[in-house]
Amino acid sequence: MSITVRAMTIFARVVETNNFAAAARRLLIDPAAVSRAIKALEEELNVLLFARSTRALRLTADGERFYHDCVSILGQLDQATNQFRAQAKVLRGQLRIGLGPMLTRRLVVRTLPAFQRRYPEIEILLLAVNEVAELADGGIDVLIRTRTFRQHGGHHKESQGLVQRKLIQSRLIVCASPDYLDRNGTPRHPSELLNHACIALVTVERDVQSEWQFVRSNQRHKVRFVPKLLAQGEALREAGVAGCGLIRLSACHVEDELRSGRLVAVLTDWECTGAPPILAFYRKAKPTLPLVRALVEHLAAELRPYNIGPKS
Repeated sequence: MSITVRAMTIFARVVETNNFAAAARRLLIDPAAVSRAIKALEEELNVLLFARSTRALRLTADGERFYHDCVSILGQLDQATNQFRAQAKVLRGQLRIGLGPMLTRRLVVRTLPAFQRRYPEIEILLLAVNEVAELADGGIDVLIRTRTFRQHGGHHKESQGLVQRKLIQSRLIVCASPDYLDRNGTPRHPSELLNHACIALVTVERDVQSEWQFVRSNQRHKVRFVPKLLAQGEALREAGVAGCGLIRLSACHVEDELRSGRLVAVLTDWECTGAPPILAFYRKAKPTLPLVRALVEHLAAELRPYNIGPKS
């Protein structure tokens, strides 16, 4: 067997992650394929690359030498191919996009046709991702998700070594289905929300967003309610459409429902504060990988119309 670039890449990823399973996730391949590749390399080289034990995975002296050679060879190969790609001025390759579990998925997917027309040589892989930390495993290139705030202020701690690019911050809207409003009436002042069924958003971090704040001119009003229904992401929007109660979501996430009349905005003369931004997360690299940069710039441009900000 001749040693292939694929086998060297697998070996390098195992060394960098110090774990066969983590390397498989980064490369999006079966863990068994990683084990077979390492075994085949050891047979071809007639050496042991790893000193295996139940506690740790450790490189042998031969493994150390082979790893440095692999890094050098793969780096030269990348440099050579990148030069040709730059000359051709065509972006190609696979772009792995992680979509957070909230409501950003519909928004992002609708921007992709224009991106595909502009970059037809890029293969897009969409993955459902729950944690920002999954970026560190290398399984995705870019994560698009809403940054949520703690109920009583402050940001959740984010992983180190990541770039955060704000894409949009669409204003918050309180709305409900026409059926719910027919049955329960339409609130005219934030204080009246206490007489209604308000549905609380549960964030990825399990924070319950049961406190809504409103501003109008120099007036400020805070409503803290005890929810009978709590929901995440798309379930929150669907609960509103189904008539379960009043929901609070960014305007970009209920645009279709408001236009079609399945949801009706209330308290429109008040600004509901605390709108969360939608961010793109990606690993730090100098320069930023061309595919990642192309996607982030495209998303920022496509989503700009939603970035309407607070009312004056």
